[in-house]
This record gives sequence, structure tokens and C-alpha cells, in this order.
Amino acid sequence: MASVAELLPRAARLKYELEVQLRAVEQGAGDAGDCGMGLRELFTQINTLRQLLNAERPERRNLWKVKIDELGHEAQFLSNDLRRVTNFHQHQRERDSLFRRRAGAAPSSAHDDLLEAEDSYARSGNQVDELMETGRASLDSLRAQRERLKNTHRNALDMINKLGLSDTVMKLINSRNRQDRKIVVGGFVFLFVLFYLCMRWRG
Repeated sequence: MASVAELLPRAARLKYELEVQLRAVEQGAGDAGDCGMGLRELFTQINTLRQLLNAERPERRNLWKVKIDELGHEAQFLSNDLRRVTNFHQHQRERDSLFRRRAGAAPSSAHDDLLEAEDSYARSGNQVDELMETGRASLDSLRAQRERLKNTHRNALDMINKLGLSDTVMKLINSRNRQDRKIVVGGFVFLFVLFYLCMRWRG
């Protein structure tokens, strides 16, 4: 099975290719169906990357998770944009079909007024859709930032606990060293007294 380091660049390259395809779809020169298939493949790769995270080393896991989450948000933006563009083109086709049916009966000025009104409604609808998508994207970004802050806070607490444990161990080591020094000094004093008493007894 591929690793995160191997699969992530491929997923990022696919995301870039989809951005190019989406611009072509917006200009009417691309196929929205192909772009949709590419997006489904991108989401599949992102899910695979998230599953591969558990196999990564702990010190690298958080970094990979941030990059994968960012890629996931960008993929969601692309999906929202594709939906917006697809709806816009669908609306244009329906509008053109409607005006073609009415073109023979409606006067030219009335036709132009209706066309302008339809364009205005379409632009307003697209702007509302973009605002809603931007709002949803902002909420998703805030949720992701909150999760990253939680992970950072958790890691900080773990580090503090580890440092606290290290301080305790150091205190125990220092205490043991002091006790050892006392034992050594006491042993020297005892030997000195014993040697002195032996000399006095012989004398």
C-alpha cells in the first residue's frame, strides 16, 4: 500500500488538473461530467490518505493531517464551484429554450426586456449561491482550525506532563545522589574513627 508521502503529491496534482478543467467548464469549453468524475476520484484519494495517517510516525502524523485537511477543503471548494457552474449552465439552457419557443410571438423589445430580466435574476442567484458557499467554506475552515487548536493544546499538555515526569525523575536522582554522598562520607568517618580506636588500643 502506498504511503502518505507517495499519494499526497498525486492527489495535489489531480486537484490542480481539476482546477484547470473547472475553468474550462466555466467558459463552456469543458465537460462537467469529466470534472465530476475527477472530483470523485480526488475525494477517494483523500479518504485513502486519512486512512494511511495511522501508519505514519507520530511526529509526522500531525503535519500530514494538516496538509490532508487543507486538500480536503480545497476539494470541497471545487465541488461547490462545479455545482454552481453546472446550475448556471442548466439555467442558461432552459432560458434559451424558453425564449426560442416564445421568440415568434413576443415583440423584439419585450423579448429583450425578458432576456435582460432573466440575466439579472441569474446573476443575483449566482451571487447568493457564491455567498452561501463562501459562508459554508468559512465555517468548515473554522471547524478545521478549532480541531487543529485542540490537537495543539493536547500535544502541549502531553509535553507538559512529560516535562513534569522528567522533573520528578531528576528530583529522585538528585535525592539519591545526596543520600549516596552521605553514605560515603559516613563510611569514611566510621573508618577513620575505627582506625583511630585501633591505634589507641595498640598504643
